[in-house]
Amino acid sequence: MLLGQSILITVLQASLCLGYGTSESQRSFLTCGDPSLQCDYGVIRVYEVKFCTTEGLASKETPKACSDTEAFNGVSKRCDGKGKCEVATSGSVCDLCNSAHLTHMYLDVTYGCLESKKVTTCEGGGVVHLECGDGVVFLQKALYGRTDSQTCSQGRPQSQLTNTKCSQEGTLALWSQRCDGKQVCEVNMRETQISDPCYGTYKYLDVTYACLPAKTSITCEHSTSSLDCGKGVIQVFHANYGRRDGSTCSAGRHELSNQNCLQPKTLDVVKQWCEGKSQCTVGNDAVFGDPCYGTYKYLEVSYTCLGGCEYRTAIS
Repeated sequence: MLLGQSILITVLQASLCLGYGTSESQRSFLTCGDPSLQCDYGVIRVYEVKFCTTEGLASKETPKACSDTEAFNGVSKRCDGKGKCEVATSGSVCDLCNSAHLTHMYLDVTYGCLESKKVTTCEGGGVVHLECGDGVVFLQKALYGRTDSQTCSQGRPQSQLTNTKCSQEGTLALWSQRCDGKQVCEVNMRETQISDPCYGTYKYLDVTYACLPAKTSITCEHSTSSLDCGKGVIQVFHANYGRRDGSTCSAGRHELSNQNCLQPKTLDVVKQWCEGKSQCTVGNDAVFGDPCYGTYKYLEVSYTCLGGCEYRTAIS
C-alpha cells in the first residue's frame, strides 16, 4: 500500500541543503497502521511534515483540519533527538488514528538521521566540551550515575561498581537548558553533582548529543531582529531570553554575573512568532517578563530554513 511505504529521496548533498552530519533525507508516509520513524544509527531530525488526505471523502468523513505547521510541530516534538518514535500515540497528531479516519489520513514526513557524539566524564573530573563547529548542540541523552560496571571502573573496588541502576533525575533537562543551541558548551562535573543519587557508588556523567546545522540570531535587550529564510520557511530549534554566557551583548555592560538566566517559555513564544513563516521579527522583551532582575539579557534563537532545495524522488 503506497501510503504505508517509505520512499527514499535522493537529495542534493546534505551539507548544501539540510546541513551536515545527516544521512540522505528520507521520506515516509505515516498511517495509523505504520506510524513510526526510525534511524538505524544517530537520531531523528524532522525537516518537513505535510498533513494529507486521500481523495473522494464523503463530507461526513472529512478529517479534522490540521495545518502543516501543526503537524510539523507535533511530529518534531515527539521524534527529534530519538532513535525511533511512534507518531500515532495517545493524543495523536491531528487525530491521525481517529477510528473514523483510518483510511483517509496520512502524514508526509521528510527527516534525516543525525550522527550522535558521546562524551563520558568520571566522578571528580573537570570540564568537558561539547563542540559542533559551525552547527549547534542538541542533547539527546544525559546521565549522572551508573548503569554498567565497566565505565569509569579502573582502580575502583567492586563495591563502588555493583549498583548499576543509579541515575540523577533532571540531568538531561539541566544540560539541555545550558547547552542546546550553542556551538561550544562547557559541561562542569561540579555543577552536575548537586546531590548524590547513590551514596557509595562511583559515578560518571554520560552525555550524548548531535550537531544541528542551524543559524543563530542574537538580539540584545531592548532591541529587535529579523529572521529571514527567503523562499524557505523557518523552523525554530532553540530559544532563550536571559543570559548563558558573559560575552554575548556585553559591550559597555557590567550586569553580566548571572550566566544561568533562563526563561523556559521562550521557545513556545518564538515558535508562535516565526514557525512556518519565511520572515519574522523577534525581540519583544515585555512578552518574556524578567527571569533575572538586574542582569542585562538577550534573546538567542537557533533556527533552520526548510525548503528551497531541489529534491529528486525515486521509489525504493
